[in-house]
Amino acid sequence: MRFGGRRLKLPVLSRLTQAWLFFAALCAGLTLYTVSDDARRRAAIAMTVEGVERLAPPTEERRAAASRLDRQDFGRAAPAADPYEVLAEDALSGIESGGTAAADPAADIIITVDGAPAKAIAAASSLASLTAVRIADPDPLLLQRTAYGRAPRAGADGRRPATFYARPFTPGDEAEVALIVGGLGLNRALTERAITELPPSVTLAFAPYAKDLDYWARRAREAGHEFMLEIPMENRSGEGEALGPATLLTTRNAEQNLQRLDWILSRAEGYFGVTNYLGAHFSADRDAIAPVLDRLAAAGVAYVDDTGAVRPGKAGDVVTVSRLIDPGFGGDKGRTARDLDSLEKIAARAGQAVGKTYVNADSLGALVEWADGLSSRGLALAPASAVLAMRAEES
Repeated sequence: MRFGGRRLKLPVLSRLTQAWLFFAALCAGLTLYTVSDDARRRAAIAMTVEGVERLAPPTEERRAAASRLDRQDFGRAAPAADPYEVLAEDALSGIESGGTAAADPAADIIITVDGAPAKAIAAASSLASLTAVRIADPDPLLLQRTAYGRAPRAGADGRRPATFYARPFTPGDEAEVALIVGGLGLNRALTERAITELPPSVTLAFAPYAKDLDYWARRAREAGHEFMLEIPMENRSGEGEALGPATLLTTRNAEQNLQRLDWILSRAEGYFGVTNYLGAHFSADRDAIAPVLDRLAAAGVAYVDDTGAVRPGKAGDVVTVSRLIDPGFGGDKGRTARDLDSLEKIAARAGQAVGKTYVNADSLGALVEWADGLSSRGLALAPASAVLAMRAEES
């Protein structure tokens, strides 16, 4: 720098000051970028996608994936040295990992709706969750090792998952009404709402393709809900592909269907029963459904059928739903209310009734209001397992 014809050197202190100023500016810029980027990510996570969970129509991509799965050896046993440590190859490739790659059949099957922040959901804990009756944790003595993971079994001491994981219930003089709410696990925010807002006596049913199923199972137990898993089944002849590669089909033999059933049963632990998802065609085929019911009975797991095609079991482990409740998709709550009213009338006549519906943001509040008002109408809200036990005593 020149001043008055003379060259001046900047003091050393000035150079250090410049360096510190540059460093401070750099740090400030990085901080602003991180904060803004974090805000953008939070905004993206919290953004809700408008829509309803639905089954996507079959695509050529999924048909190809299903074809590959069909060619795999579902029954391949793990090495004899340790059949649990070395599992069979992921027979339902992509489903268990919950990935979103094109080869992931689950990504093609379900369109999920919500994007609530995972941290917010994990941290949410209502007073009801803290004070509710907690369902028994999974008992290793009621689990068996399979090629796909741990699956339920009847204990050597006579205990069965159907009763061990049932929510405790003491019958009174009122008629009992049970409600099963299915389709859970696919929409994080809606699943969290169902767990925390529905009374603990409402039975929950989770889709086998749901991500983080162990987490949701634990959340349900902590909130006092007994729960079930759903088994996708062929609803109409030739229309099974839309429900994913784990679907039980009449075109598959018993071994192939049982291998898929075993995969579904290993998806979570601590459930008292399973229930069909659709499946009118499969359930009506006695040759197809019989091996499935035999496998469930041997494992001590209850089965709830909503097709009316399955005969109730003598031990009470197979029960037919009294009334399907319209979930009110599209905002039509009138049909939901009419079906709930019909369910109450069935319970008043027979002394008990089981209803089944699917979770829906438009009708969830109506279900909560209906359940909370049952006692004022002389009815008792009971877990589905309690109605199963009552029917077993009557048979």
